[in-house]
Amino acid sequence: MRPHIFVTADPIDGLRSVESVRQAITSGHAKRLWDAQLAIAEQELANKVYEPGDRFPGRDEMSARHANRDYTVVHRAGTRALRAALINLITEDTRYRDDSLAQMEALFDTARWPEWRDIAHKGMNIDLRAGQLSRYLSIAYDWLHPYLNQDQRERIVEGVDRCGIQPYLQDVADGVRWANGTNNWMTCVVGGHGIAGLALSDDHPQSQDLIDYAHPRLNAYFDRYGPEGEFNESVSYANAHALPLLYFSAHRYASGGGENRIAAFPIPDTCRWMMYFTLPPGHVVPFGDSHIGRPPSAPMFAAVAEATRDPELQWFYLEHSVPDDPDADPWELLWFDPTLEPREPTIPRGRAYQGHSQNISVRSSWDPKAAECVVYGKGGHGSEGHGNHDSGQVCIDAYGKRLITDPGSPPGYPADFFGENRYRYYNASVLGHNVLMFDGEEMKSERTDCATILDSHFEDGEGGWWQIDVAALYEGVESIVRTVVYAAPCTVAVYDKATHPDASQVSLRWHSVSDPEWSPDGRFSVQNEDSGVDALVCSQLAEIGVTLQHHAYAEPYNRFRLGDVFEQKHEPYLDCVVSGPDVSILTLFRTRQGQSSENWEETSDGWSCGSSSVSLSSNELTVTDGPITWCVQV
Repeated sequence: MRPHIFVTADPIDGLRSVESVRQAITSGHAKRLWDAQLAIAEQELANKVYEPGDRFPGRDEMSARHANRDYTVVHRAGTRALRAALINLITEDTRYRDDSLAQMEALFDTARWPEWRDIAHKGMNIDLRAGQLSRYLSIAYDWLHPYLNQDQRERIVEGVDRCGIQPYLQDVADGVRWANGTNNWMTCVVGGHGIAGLALSDDHPQSQDLIDYAHPRLNAYFDRYGPEGEFNESVSYANAHALPLLYFSAHRYASGGGENRIAAFPIPDTCRWMMYFTLPPGHVVPFGDSHIGRPPSAPMFAAVAEATRDPELQWFYLEHSVPDDPDADPWELLWFDPTLEPREPTIPRGRAYQGHSQNISVRSSWDPKAAECVVYGKGGHGSEGHGNHDSGQVCIDAYGKRLITDPGSPPGYPADFFGENRYRYYNASVLGHNVLMFDGEEMKSERTDCATILDSHFEDGEGGWWQIDVAALYEGVESIVRTVVYAAPCTVAVYDKATHPDASQVSLRWHSVSDPEWSPDGRFSVQNEDSGVDALVCSQLAEIGVTLQHHAYAEPYNRFRLGDVFEQKHEPYLDCVVSGPDVSILTLFRTRQGQSSENWEETSDGWSCGSSSVSLSSNELTVTDGPITWCVQV
């Protein structure tokens, strides 16, 4: 009985039916989702179908100029076909069926879409784009099925088979690396064709083969996650957690509700992990290969909230859903269950995760738009998936604005970014992060080169602290311990203590979201609209030199993978340099709202700024903000 992917033709306990969706979209958030999808579809009815050379808001000029089958245009084309199919299903207005079919016909036409593969991905028949399109069009086929004649059905099945399934099966037979991989390529390409098998069902002779190949691999993929649900790649790639959820959500419906894999470990735990690393007002932590400001994948939280009946995940979803996003996935409407009441989080505000990248965060509150302060950092190892040389990284946001930050990825992946030249790009290098660097040397790059979170402690309303030993990431280092203390609501101290007998120069860089106001004595202030931070960097053991620098890409490491030259960003950073084998650098931050900065001043026993004070002895760091005090052994 069709449809049977993400929505059912007839009522089945625990699953959404077409009729239940029709009732839900008359009010509340479901209505907002529906109205937005309907408005986009109405506009698309009046426009030509998408082709690789199209220009539209949100697409970069370079990809359009090369008529590349990049993510953006593939997503627009696929979601157009899918959205129109869903609206036809709900309204039975066949204008939308015809629009979906028109977009599919373009995708099947090799004169208009030469192949379902990004130009830059060579040495294979297909790539991520075929995973996307086979998934989109097969689900659209399931939703359109009752409204198609036999010829139309056969044309869609033949098109998906020719453009996606057969090239995919050939790549699998040829042993391409992604077929048994442990990253988003496997979950997108293998998972996408597994969904195609579920959606096409008996209408394709190899559907069961696609399912049988995908199911164990998608299930085993979760074995790569950490013991507390930590995603196996950098935070900024964690939206890829949605890819296996797509498959298991489709499988749950295709099996008539027989298996609810989404409710089992680690899927809900990973969503909790993502909550800790989503920053107000709604973007994920920019560690590793990241795009600054990237939002979390809200729809997957709706799916997991529904599957687990978790009101806190429902709260997170509702806070971060963007109904009028033109790139929103149409299945969000089907995943959102309006009968589940949301509840603000009761989980602790600070947490240190030990698995994979060892991410840590603590915040003043769970205010999703403008928490007073969020302090976040990481440990990590030398070969993180989509990671950088950033073990020990610390960043600070306040009132929903970035202040002490991470530069994220280059403007686009260069052709050699995942090869031996990776660390010639400052985004991946130690140079691009708020960590120590000894004599200009990079960190080590093996999985066994791993930081250790020595200890941590957090208290809601008071803040918390953590200590990380990152010595294993450096050659010739006897010890490096970074201590981070956050006294709520607005005081942060970062203390770096290290010994490197052979180093002649040690540098620490603090990257700021804008050019700071600074002085050579180590004081600096950073402003981002109505949020700011006042800081001081000092050294007890040696004179510290402070200069303002800006990053720049150098030829030939300044080009997109298709050859075009980057636009320089020139991100600012304060370069703090000391000499000698023993390092003791203390950096103090006080966040604020407003334009009025205030200097840190020396006192008889340390430093003070407003209601904040800090003192450092040979073995103890004390950080105070008003009535809150933390004393940490160092």
